[in-house]
Amino acid sequence: MSLTDLTRAVITAANAPGLKHVRQLGSPLDSVRWERLCFDPSGTRLLAKDAWSSRLRWWNLDTATDVASGSVELKMEPIEALFHGSNHIVTAGPPVAEAAVTWRPRLMAFSTTDGSLWREETLSAPATGLAMSRDGMLLAVLERGEALLWDVAAWKWIRDLQGVEWHVQVKACAFSQDSRFAAAIVNYYNHDQAALYLWNLKASSRPWVHPLGFQFAASVAFHPTLPLLVARGVHEVVVMDVNERRVLRRFNDYSHYVTNLDFSPDGELMVSSAGGRGFALYHFDTGELLLSHSNGDDLETGDAVFSPDGRFIAWAKGDGTVGLWSVGPAP
Repeated sequence: MSLTDLTRAVITAANAPGLKHVRQLGSPLDSVRWERLCFDPSGTRLLAKDAWSSRLRWWNLDTATDVASGSVELKMEPIEALFHGSNHIVTAGPPVAEAAVTWRPRLMAFSTTDGSLWREETLSAPATGLAMSRDGMLLAVLERGEALLWDVAAWKWIRDLQGVEWHVQVKACAFSQDSRFAAAIVNYYNHDQAALYLWNLKASSRPWVHPLGFQFAASVAFHPTLPLLVARGVHEVVVMDVNERRVLRRFNDYSHYVTNLDFSPDGELMVSSAGGRGFALYHFDTGELLLSHSNGDDLETGDAVFSPDGRFIAWAKGDGTVGLWSVGPAP
């Protein structure tokens, strides 16, 4: 079954209760914890990055096989791995033993064809957050309170972004759909409150910093069609107007312990990992919980994300496999 099979309906609030498990990628693995997931822009490839091990895997979803089409074993910190187009994967990795400065980490890009190293660049400090824009611009937030923009296609530095504090733990980063804004959600090591960093990339390089009113940050995402931004705590949701820099609404979900957030392409729905044991689907405008699913065991699960066409949700199951969910054939 191809992911791009157009006989399947787009997931909506009306048909969400009919969501079904339609495909399982990969084989069960040992010692998998909180896998991060990412679709390529075409929706034909899916990437899984184990947050605590050296394992990167990706699948070509236009093929019939559910075996990974490529993999890389590389010692990495718990950081994102992202697609640049369909042909390359970008992440942060450790220094090489032969490096002149052996402690410095690297920005790395791999080929999705054979997993070979395509390009690399030494960083001044470990990366704690990465995000990729639709036009291939990369945001990297570094451990020393630095942030930089990187042109992946040209493989060159664009400019530094000012304003990141030293003592923060970056939980997630994101770009707006038009690449005008970039955001990071952070926890302070010496504070009781999470905060949002928002950069206007077309104007000043200093961010708007906004305390979020909850203690533990989880995820951040821009609305795909409106100038809105959602910052999530493990139970809290804050919706902000990007242009006016103000909070529009808040709501809570104490039934689930959330670790990631993703929008459907039209922005009607939000999907999140839930309780470390499943995923949950919400209506964006109302915050209504439309569907929740659990794998029914004690294995810690990972990300839940929408496919670019909105017809599938991919969910990283706790046994190392990745499930694809849809609402079945369109009428």
